[in-house]
Amino acid sequence: MLQELSRRNFLQLSASSSAALMVGAGVASLAGCSHQPDRENGYKVLRRDDVYFLGAIAPAILTTLGYPGDLRREARGRLIAKLDEIMMVLSQHTRKQLIMMFDLMNSAPTRVAVGAPWHPWYEANLADAERFLQHWRTSSMGLKRMGYAGITKLLCMAWYSQPESFTVSGYPGPPQRAPLTQIASR
Repeated sequence: MLQELSRRNFLQLSASSSAALMVGAGVASLAGCSHQPDRENGYKVLRRDDVYFLGAIAPAILTTLGYPGDLRREARGRLIAKLDEIMMVLSQHTRKQLIMMFDLMNSAPTRVAVGAPWHPWYEANLADAERFLQHWRTSSMGLKRMGYAGITKLLCMAWYSQPESFTVSGYPGPPQRAPLTQIASR
């Protein structure tokens, strides 16, 4: 019985989440959100407003002190470029869901409805981002918690996959491949 109830709850969450994303994305698209990537800045998936949203929340996710590691002035740009690169290799379904979430964040009415600040993300400060993320992380709505987990994992993966961030995480780097001549001589 518990397994059936759990499965039923999962299906209900999935159905309600999909409906909420579709409605929110529909409202956002009617409000004028562009569906074209910001090719002018070299992005293949991300749009200008997506870049503002991700740039505003990234420091709150990575650390309250800003971007950790040695990237310094290039940190935000490198992170966003890596995110765009990662989004290119995601499945079409996953990429579509992320774009729908970004649509919610890019339209003021839907942004406020999901607990984000009213003002645009390019005006958001670290405290705004932290409040928003805290709200999503501790929400009673499974959709918000899933959104928090997804965006957090995506940002961390993009940040810590850069060689300059390896030392911050204690990662020694990818395994070194032995030249084929060494392997053949064994």
